Amino acid sequence: MVMNALRNPKESRPLGECVIGEIARQFIAKFDLYTAAVVQEAHDRVKSHIRGIDDYFLVRRQTIGAMPSFVLLHFELDLPDEVFEDPVIQRLENASADMISLCNDMCSYNVEQAHGNDGHNIITIVMHHMQLDLREAMIWAGNHHLKLEESFLADVEAVPSFGEELDAKVRRYVDGLGNWVRANQCWHFESTKYFGANGLEIQESRRVVLLPR
Repeated sequence: MVMNALRNPKESRPLGECVIGEIARQFIAKFDLYTAAVVQEAHDRVKSHIRGIDDYFLVRRQTIGAMPSFVLLHFELDLPDEVFEDPVIQRLENASADMISLCNDMCSYNVEQAHGNDGHNIITIVMHHMQLDLREAMIWAGNHHLKLEESFLADVEAVPSFGEELDAKVRRYVDGLGNWVRANQCWHFESTKYFGANGLEIQESRRVVLLPR
């Protein structure tokens, strides 16, 4: 069942089949978009190409890897395609991925710039296209994150009804998207990937010493 779904991601799964088949189908479809975007990121890096802000978000929405991860929220929900084709649900998914991307870019920028690998980062892109310094770019990113939060919360209230049987499951999925955003923020400070052992201190002070290039 799973292998069939992986080999045929564009084919609908049989009615009544275990939800795992549909999860595998959706995961491989999303993962295909992710890998294609990672290839595009590598191509941009080789060419030293700095994307425009809007264009960057379209690619980054995939390279962050959130979309395949969201599929894991489907376990036990077994939601139909009509839910995921709804424009409000799609906006919620996009806003979640963008917030995750912004948090990652803000937290990873210091390490990336130190290694000369900061081209695929909203901070570099905003500084380049808007002629901002680092502090101003960080403020821009923080403000954009706030706007996305407001849009997300507004769309949470705008989720349409899919029927009494599905509405509770849809709410759980939407809650999962929001939880993923918050968990991602916590991970950046609680792990040691970008801030070493100082993550929790930096979370409080919001002060980071810029590493030499």
